[in-house]
Formats: sequence, structure tokens, C-alpha cells
Amino acid sequence: MNQRQDAGRRLYEACWSGSVLALDSLIEEDQFIIDRVGSLTCFFNDTPLHLAALRGHLDFTKALLTRKPKLATELDSLRCSPLHLASAEGHVEVVQALLRVNTDVCVSRDQDGRIPLHLAAMKGRVEIIRELLGAKPNSIHEKLSRGETVFHLCVKYNRLEALKALVQYVQSNGMEPLLNSRDDDCNTILHLAAALKQMDTMEYLLGIKSVEDHANVKNENGSTTLDVVEHCPNRDLKTMEIREFLLQAGVRTSIRGGLDPNPESPSDIPRPLPSQRRCKARVILHCIYRFWIKYLKAEPICPTATLTATMAYQAILSPPGGFRQESKGRHFAGRAVLDTYGDDSLSDDYYYSYGDFIIDGFDPIGMYLLINTVVLIASLCTIILALSGFPNHNKFLIWLLIFTVYITISCLAISYMAVIRLVFPETTSYLFGATRSLLYCFIAICGFLMLLHACHFLGWLWNKFRNLVKAFHGCCGPRASENHNITYNEVNPDGSHKCLGNFC
Repeated sequence: MNQRQDAGRRLYEACWSGSVLALDSLIEEDQFIIDRVGSLTCFFNDTPLHLAALRGHLDFTKALLTRKPKLATELDSLRCSPLHLASAEGHVEVVQALLRVNTDVCVSRDQDGRIPLHLAAMKGRVEIIRELLGAKPNSIHEKLSRGETVFHLCVKYNRLEALKALVQYVQSNGMEPLLNSRDDDCNTILHLAAALKQMDTMEYLLGIKSVEDHANVKNENGSTTLDVVEHCPNRDLKTMEIREFLLQAGVRTSIRGGLDPNPESPSDIPRPLPSQRRCKARVILHCIYRFWIKYLKAEPICPTATLTATMAYQAILSPPGGFRQESKGRHFAGRAVLDTYGDDSLSDDYYYSYGDFIIDGFDPIGMYLLINTVVLIASLCTIILALSGFPNHNKFLIWLLIFTVYITISCLAISYMAVIRLVFPETTSYLFGATRSLLYCFIAICGFLMLLHACHFLGWLWNKFRNLVKAFHGCCGPRASENHNITYNEVNPDGSHKCLGNFC
């Protein structure tokens, strides 16, 4: 290793450890060593100041800036300045030292077009944000290549505290219109918060007067903030809570709310809010339905239905008590032991008569055969529906699957009750009341859930039927936009509206 390489290694170690004494020793040996950093292989495209800023060595940073202030404007291979690195890492005192030397670096962009303020916002460095804005107030206007502002970055990376610091700054400096800035897709920060399901962020933003006044603006797709939530592919409970919150805040959809085609001029007509009880019931029903859509897929349903069908089929091939192995009297080999129609006058040939199993009006054999048949048919229907080729998100298919699965589960429980009554008649004679109560409770739970699904299904079916009737009666004439409160971009060139395409 030659002398220059050894000096470069020692300088790199001094930068990494932040040893000012080691730096002074190297400068005494070679006063131009900092100027020759570019030729030292240890640093590649970095400078000693980049390493010091990245590590947060304040004294070392000050020592380098004292000897060569120009290092504050040097860029590395990613076009990052030392201020970029210190801002991203949150080294407040290092940032202050760099800003005292040069403030123009505040608007220097890296290879991704980000300035130090953008990096500080992405990392949530509140103190750094205040320092950068104090040094270069105009940096808050800088945007990324897609038109994203520093506010968009705070929402995108879920940095609420950083967003609050920026909002306080623009409010105190009369720059509140910046809060409604849009990116190249015309999305405001409220659109972005809705798409990312950031409830806390939306509550904070809608508490700001300037944001609340523009809550109904549309993006490039003609969607308001509520439209973004409505079209969310994953409609979980959080999504429904956000939707109800936006409705209560006065945010409307672009279709049903009758908004002005000009996104900057929201309509003054308030959207009527549904009753609180109706909203909660709708949320519960919709969440149950969405749960089934998410988890009730053809892949797990087919094996489950096949298993229950096999159980029902096997229960007939191997009934309780088995089959007779030999013919004797009026009892023939190959017939089920339970299927016995004996004669009370016979003694040797008499086993059991069918009437012996009818206890307190309960016929377990007949119940067992009937319910087992229902289980088999319901399971086969489930398999047919799951393999019918309909898309998994088809509402009608999902509801049919729900009902058949509930029927299968309920019938399995009843069949189990009949079997234990057959196999353990003496034991269950005094426990029959308790087991029957448990069975009734289980069936009641299944029935309640089926009732919820049935109500939701009937409501959906009624809406479809009503819209279909309106369509056939020509409800959407040349004044479609007035009849249905639809926007101008949903009306055909001749003024008509295709009801049959989307059921109004």
C-alpha cells in the first residue's frame, strides 16, 4: 500500500469515527489532502463531509467547513449533498452548521428530484423541516416530477406530525392555498389520504377551513374524496368508517351528490345524510358481506363441500348399527340393522321394531335419513355453484353459496343429534333436553346470520329490480342529468343515459 492510499484510508476512518484530532494530524502531514479527496479510492464519489453529515459528527463537520466551505455544495453519485444526508438522518445541529455556510443547497435536487425538505418530510423530521423552511422559505413550493408537493409526501409516507408542522408554517405565513395543491393526476392531499385509508390524517385535514372548503374537488378521473373511498377494492370495516366520516363531514360523490362539473366550484346543495341507525346497520351488513367475498372463494369451498358430501354419502353406506350379516326370519342379510320391521308376536326372530326408536314423538331414524339427504344435496349444490364459472365477486353467486353453506352446517348439527339419539338411547334419555337446547341455540345463531344475509340480499335485489323497471319505462330521457343527478360526462352526446348498462 503506497503513501497516498494509506492517507486515504486514514482520512476515511477519521470521517467515520468523527475524530477531529486525526483530521488535524493528516492535514499537518499533507495540507492538500482534502483537495485530493476525488483521487482517493476510499471515497469513490463521496466527500469527507458526506460521511460526517451521514454519521452526524458535528465537530468534524465544522472542522471540514472551516477548511473548505465549498464541500457543502458537493454532490455524491446520487446527486445528494451533505444537507440531503443530514436532513434524512435527522441530525439537527449538523443541518444548522451546513445552512450557516450555504442556504442555496436547500433547493438542490438529487437524482429523484427531491430536495432536503422532501427527504425530511418523508422521514418525519419535524425539527429539520423547521430549520430548512427558516433558511429557505420558498423551498416549500418545490414539487417532484409528478407534481407532488411536500404535503403529498407527508401523507404518502404517513407522517402526520410533519404535516402538522408544515400546516402551521403555511397558516402563519398566509400560504394556506398550498394545502389544496394537486399533483399531475389532480389529486389533493385529501384524495391521497382517502386512498391510503389514513383516518387520523383526514380528520386533521378536514378540521382546516381551507381544506374543508375544497373537500369536494375532483381529480383527473372526476372522483371526489368520497368516490376514492367508494371505489376502494378492499371494503373492510375501516373503509366503511371512513366513508361514514366523510359523509358526516359533508363530502359527496360526483355522481349522487350532483356536484358542479367545475371541480373548483362544489355545489352548495348539501347531501342529505342517512339516519344514524340506518348507517350502522348498513355498515354491519356490508362488512359481513365483504368478509364472505374476501374469504369465501371457490378454492377452499370446493374441498369443504366435497368433504361434507362424502360424509353424507358415507353415512348411508355405514349407518349406525351397521348391516345384517345373515338372514333370519323376516330380517334379510345386507339390510341396515335400524331398518327393522319386526313382529311383536315373534320371540326368537325379533330384534327391534321401527316403533321402538320413536321416543316422545321424536323419530331419529327418519330425521337422520331426511337431514342426511339434505346435507348431501346442499353440498353437491355448493360444489356446482363454486365450479359454475361465475366470477367470485358475483353477488348473486356469493349469496347462494352463503345460504347453501349455512344449510349444510345446520343440517350436519341436526344429523349429529339424531345419531347420538340412536346410538346412545339410554344415556341421552336424561340429557336429551340439554343437548336439544344446545342444538337449538346453534341453529338460532345460524338462522340469525342467514336472516342478515337475506335482508341484505333482498335489499340489493329490490334495488336492481326497481332500476330495471325504471330503465324499461324510459325513465332516463333527454334530461338524464336532471332525472338522476348525474354529471355531464355520464350523458351520451344526444343527452340520453344508458340505464341498462349500469342500472342507473
